[in-house]
Order: sequence, then C-alpha cells, then structure tokens
Amino acid sequence: MADSPPYYILFSHNSFSGAANTTAVPQSATLGHPTVQYHHTDDSPHALLPKSSDEHVLILEHDPSSPSTPSVKSISQDMIVTGLKVTDAPGAAADEGGPPKNDRMYIIETIMTDDRPMDASSTERRSPQAILSQFKQRNVALRRAFQYPEPDIEHQP
Repeated sequence: MADSPPYYILFSHNSFSGAANTTAVPQSATLGHPTVQYHHTDDSPHALLPKSSDEHVLILEHDPSSPSTPSVKSISQDMIVTGLKVTDAPGAAADEGGPPKNDRMYIIETIMTDDRPMDASSTERRSPQAILSQFKQRNVALRRAFQYPEPDIEHQP
C-alpha cells in the first residue's frame, strides 16, 4: 500500500577511509535503523530540532496525495543526505496480519562532513596530504548531494 506512510526505513551511512585515500571515494556503508517519529503539516516544527549535539535529524517528506516521490532533507550541521533508494521490502508481502502497511523500503544514504576548518588561521598544523584528502572528501560529498534529488526507485517483479 504505497499511499500509507513509509514503514520500512533504513539509513545507509557512508564513510571515507583515512587520509591515505587520495581518491576520496566512500569506502564502506553501514546500514542502521533510525528512530522514526511521524510529524504532520500542522505539528510544530520545533519538535524536529535535535535534542542533543549527537542527534541527527533527517526529514523524509511523504505526501500520499502527491504523485511525486518522497524527498529527504537533513537539518543536522554535519550530516548530508546524498540519496534515497526506494525498493520492495523483502518479506513485506508475507506480513498479512494487522493493518495494511506501505510495502516499500526506503534507504536514506548519508555522509558525515568533516567540520574541521581548512583555513590557514587554524592554530593546528596539518600535512598537505591531510588537507587535500579533506578537500576531496568534501567535493565528493557535495557532488553526491547535488545529484541527490532524483531517487533511485527499483521495481522488482
């Protein structure tokens, strides 16, 4: 039932290898289960703000009356959404008990930014390789974030 709110949601956090990686390509992805809170358009937006500095808030906008696909935004300073993959949830069709659920799985792809400054005013001395690696990582994150708005939707027979 695609018009009901998403029920199967995962996030895929991509990480980069250390400064030795000069290509700055994500090396691994970790899948996780987010804590999901449903908010409606008439709810206060203040309820979406992070409660602590370690909490990251991602907003998945789902409008069952709209023919467009859902979108995801991050309101965290150091987490960037780079994609949304929508696919059939394995085994969801077998769950016949209870109220009908949206049988699509939503995988939100994210990358963390390195919030360390790159400017020369920093008192910490870093190697040129570390600065170049950080620059490349940020460029990869920006490229992926700019390419994001088109979700990757898989239809399996």
